Amino acid sequence: MKRRIVILFILLILINSACSFVDPITQAQNLSRNGKFSEAIRVLENEYKKQPNSVPIKSLLAQAYSDYGLSLCQDTNKPPREKYPMAKEQFSMALTLNPYLKDAKDMYEMIEKIQDSFRNNNVN
Repeated sequence: MKRRIVILFILLILINSACSFVDPITQAQNLSRNGKFSEAIRVLENEYKKQPNSVPIKSLLAQAYSDYGLSLCQDTNKPPREKYPMAKEQFSMALTLNPYLKDAKDMYEMIEKIQDSFRNNNVN
């Protein structure tokens, strides 16, 4: 009887762990959906290193960089001089992987104009 209970317990653990397994791509998509872009990027970068020729992974990574850049731009808790360089870097990473991401390109160019304006007007 005890042996059956132990076997049943082990089977339940195995079934539960198998059901909770999420592949890295789905995990990254869920992280991005929840605004955890740096974590999503870390997962996708690891997958991209393993599969550098994977177009889906490359596309998702580029989009994650772009989404993270956009969230940085919208962060009201960071001053412009801090958030725009960080966001610009994310857009640059996105465009390196996918030069056709229009939103990333537009935001990158907008940040350049903002930074030029800061320099021209000596704004801190």
